Amino acid sequence: MNSSNGSMMRRSRKKGLPPGSLVHIGSKFPGQESLTCHSYNSESWSLDTQIGKSLIEVKTDKSLTTWLEISGLSDNAMLEPVFNKLHVNTLVLEDILNTDQNAKTDTGEQWVFFVMKNIHWNSSDLSWTSEQISLVLEPDLLVSFSEKKSDFFHPVYALLKVPGSKIRTHGADFTFYSLIDIMIDEYLATCENIEIQIEELELSMEGNSDFDPTQIVHQIRKFQIYFRHQVIPVKDGILKLMKDHDHLISPDDLPYYQDSLDHLNQVMTMLDEIRDNLASIREMYLTQINTAMNKVIKLLTVVSTIFIPVTFVAGIYGMNFRFMPELQWKYGYLIVIAIMALIGFGSYYFFKRKKWM
Repeated sequence: MNSSNGSMMRRSRKKGLPPGSLVHIGSKFPGQESLTCHSYNSESWSLDTQIGKSLIEVKTDKSLTTWLEISGLSDNAMLEPVFNKLHVNTLVLEDILNTDQNAKTDTGEQWVFFVMKNIHWNSSDLSWTSEQISLVLEPDLLVSFSEKKSDFFHPVYALLKVPGSKIRTHGADFTFYSLIDIMIDEYLATCENIEIQIEELELSMEGNSDFDPTQIVHQIRKFQIYFRHQVIPVKDGILKLMKDHDHLISPDDLPYYQDSLDHLNQVMTMLDEIRDNLASIREMYLTQINTAMNKVIKLLTVVSTIFIPVTFVAGIYGMNFRFMPELQWKYGYLIVIAIMALIGFGSYYFFKRKKWM
């Protein structure tokens, strides 16, 4: 997780600059810069990793769909020719370089801009990391921007290898959908992992009043709030694309976007269930604490009740009166001790019969 102080320091780099200034804001990953060009149609698929700074050939063949996969955002020399090739405004380019923001969607006459977070939950140390994925869709062109290299989009590579697959025949908008769908599937997997962790937490609490889940519940709750804040704008963005779609998104592909929307609704439902389950765990823990405290208080009360009459007898014979006939008895001491023991055991037996102990 990025600290708030670190985020403020990164934002301060843009202080005084005009809107649209292309300054990278966010974590830097040196050595992660790469550019891969995927060109494909129903008959062929080619992959070029040596494209370098020259993008002159991109989009020249209208029979091919092009997907530019860019990793690393701190190398302006690599990004500049790509930015020059796009038709988006400078505010969109600014958002691509600003990785310290929530998900968002924007559209223009010739482009669609979509930002999502690839979020990873680490259940072992109760932390999470997020990576911004920015997508720009233009006619026959899709450009994806990632903060660093990863194997996240490898499932799409597998689909591109299949001749006649939908991703090869449906154009750039279907590839655009496929990348979004992969991230939404990852959201579902993350929610499932958290649900499993919560179930294990509940099992750990059963019959173990000494187990304190407060820290775990607190961290999961923080992540649930952050996660929900990232999912809501993604859902709104897909709704916007479905409502205001133009020539960039084929009507034939709208059912696939509806499927992604259904998955996002499922994610939202799971996040609500996670919130409710966390609240139940907190209530269960407080109930266990109160039950354990009541048992202690009950035991102390019973013990005190047993010793009250014994203390009363001891108090009588602790008084310094001169004329106490029992003090002259040879077996007076033993008789008083026996009476006190009888009172104590009698009270104990009575409470035991009543199941108060």
